[in-house]
Amino acid sequence: MKFLSQEMIDEMLKQAEADPELPSKLKGLTIRLLMVGTDCPGNEDRQYSIILADGKLINMEMETQPAPSDLRTAPLDKTKYDSRVICPYETLLDLVQEKMSMVAALGKVTIDGDLPKLMTQVEGFIALLQFMNTLPLEY
Repeated sequence: MKFLSQEMIDEMLKQAEADPELPSKLKGLTIRLLMVGTDCPGNEDRQYSIILADGKLINMEMETQPAPSDLRTAPLDKTKYDSRVICPYETLLDLVQEKMSMVAALGKVTIDGDLPKLMTQVEGFIALLQFMNTLPLEY
């Protein structure tokens, strides 16, 4: 399955449902997050809505738009989401494949919203990226 695809979301939801240990692996991550990958293959921007509660993956949805899109600049709806992370596809890929640390990525990432909440849950966010890396993905 392709990285940052609907098929990836479907597989994440399926595996999350099947793995009773995932909430502890995700360190109780509780966040309503938009993750935007810019300049993805196919000249697209891809936005993922990720809702987690106590480490449980509640919902994920994907939206794609031709790049460059307003997914990069639209105001964050803080009634629906805590934070939005925007970064190039290649940076997100490097994070998931553990080729880049979160600290190294900071210069390439834009974060909107509740930064303190995101930072207090950084271990859970890293665990989410590691969970993505366990999927049989094509890059």
